[in-house]
Amino acid sequence: MDEHREEREPVVERDRTTIIETGGSREGGGGGLIAAVLLILVLAVVAVLVFGRGLGGGDKTDIKVDVEAPDIQMPDVDLPEVAPAGGNKSK
Repeated sequence: MDEHREEREPVVERDRTTIIETGGSREGGGGGLIAAVLLILVLAVVAVLVFGRGLGGGDKTDIKVDVEAPDIQMPDVDLPEVAPAGGNKSK
């Protein structure tokens, strides 16, 4: 029976480490720049719609700004004269 058995090489298990070399360059991967540009564009469109009457922000312009100012009486105050800074110079 042993004569018909095929001889196989013994199975050896080895730990393998895969090293990925990127070359140190920053080629490709402009996703961050694209996301920033899209964010700025969306914010600009929202600003135009809100402040440019696009969303009804400027339809009602009947705001009354005539406000009566209170009458304030300030008392007369006499302040003493103060010597200028640096008056004590020794020679």
